[in-house]
Amino acid sequence: MATDGPGGSLNAEASTARDAATMVLQRAAQMVGAFLFAALVPRMMGPEEYGRYSLVTSLSVWFALFSGLGFTHAMSRYLPQFVLRGEARQARRFVGGLLTLRLASSGAAAGAYLLLAALCLSDLELPLLLILAGAVLIQSLANFYFGLLLGLGRVARWGLADVVRRWLSLALLLPGFYLGGLRGAGLALLVTELAVLLLGIAWSRWRVTRADLRPALGFLAPYLRFGITFLGSHALFTMLHGSGELMVRLSSGEYAEVSYFGLAHSVYLAAGTAMPQFALAFAPLLSARLDEGRTEGLREIVEHLLKWLTLAAMLAVFGALLLADTLVPVVFGATYRAVAPNLIPLMVALLMLTLSSVTNLLALVFDRPGVALTASGLRLATFWGLGPFLVRWWGSLGGCVAMLAAAALHAGYSTLRMRDLVGSPLKSWGRVVGLGLPFSALLWLRSSWVTNAVLYGAFLAGYGCALLFFGVVTWGELRVALRAMFRGPALERAPGAVRPGWPEPL
Repeated sequence: MATDGPGGSLNAEASTARDAATMVLQRAAQMVGAFLFAALVPRMMGPEEYGRYSLVTSLSVWFALFSGLGFTHAMSRYLPQFVLRGEARQARRFVGGLLTLRLASSGAAAGAYLLLAALCLSDLELPLLLILAGAVLIQSLANFYFGLLLGLGRVARWGLADVVRRWLSLALLLPGFYLGGLRGAGLALLVTELAVLLLGIAWSRWRVTRADLRPALGFLAPYLRFGITFLGSHALFTMLHGSGELMVRLSSGEYAEVSYFGLAHSVYLAAGTAMPQFALAFAPLLSARLDEGRTEGLREIVEHLLKWLTLAAMLAVFGALLLADTLVPVVFGATYRAVAPNLIPLMVALLMLTLSSVTNLLALVFDRPGVALTASGLRLATFWGLGPFLVRWWGSLGGCVAMLAAAALHAGYSTLRMRDLVGSPLKSWGRVVGLGLPFSALLWLRSSWVTNAVLYGAFLAGYGCALLFFGVVTWGELRVALRAMFRGPALERAPGAVRPGWPEPL
């Protein structure tokens, strides 16, 4: 197999742009699903039961992601090299060995989850914990196959995993809880993960032999070192977002406070997980260009990526400032009114996350995993260092403030360490944020829900005009983005279709 040459590379870049636009639509669908989940599930369960559900499921996601061993990052960085060089045998050894190791790590993660949950959450029934341990095992394997899709450059299909999870789990969770309580809800999650796994296996169509499944540790060692370093970073990220409910429970002693934090945190994570995923979608393209020595234009790609992520975060920040008090009681119910102030620090944390997402992408592409690992460690230490004190003072709001402080420190440290690569894009981030700050004056005019809605509309109109007037966003960029989003969906048209700029499937 041979590469398609420079023309193929250009096609691959155009395909990546279409994939990125498709992911925007996917994230929008996921946001709608998250909105419906937040509007229906907490109201149906009530604060106490939803607090229990939020706690056990956040821990299950933590263990499933921790079992990944950084394989998604390793495949997104190195599998494009094998594919573009036509090294089919090496690619099969690489993927087959990683699959065997993932099977072992998935089983270990499921067992560790069951043990920890049984020891620390003795008030929950064992059948529920067994069901969720099974979900940990299956979700870990599903993540592997969708990570394989990312390494093969099938970014649009990789991005569908969370969309399918969100909508299918919502469809199954409501009847599951109605018929079987928390045990039925857990069973709904188990069935959802099984469906996602089967979909990933069917879409990847990866052929390996029994010999490929024997992990050659000598061959895999350099890739494992790279992946495990990013595993540390990813594990610390997962520990941060998977342990928030546990920290609030231990510090406050109330499941209601857990539910207030967990609900606000789930809204934050709907965007907070999409941003790193969106940035990671560019890893195969940037890695391929770097390996080919085509480094021109990399900074511009990163700058545009950071600009659009920051713009989305600014819309979320002002949405929380102007609309949260009005929408939260309507969407979640009056009993969850305390969630509204929690959203404000978490949406500001999204601004910090835009920087973190881009610096992590650069650390991956330029082989600087130590930066990502240290920054993630500082973020987790900050959250757990400040969180217990802030929760005792302010309840669930204190946990959200601690999350903001942790995100700010992570963004500051990683940007400082990667300043040689992120200098110009950082200026773009500052311009997008700076043009939005004057509109904070609208907060003094907040009143009824009609007034608040009008104020948010005024912000959107004024902010958009400011971005265009000062040239931060151009009409040409908007036309290109809309054309890619609505005219060029990047999903493969047929099972055997070959993506532009990529060789035949291995």
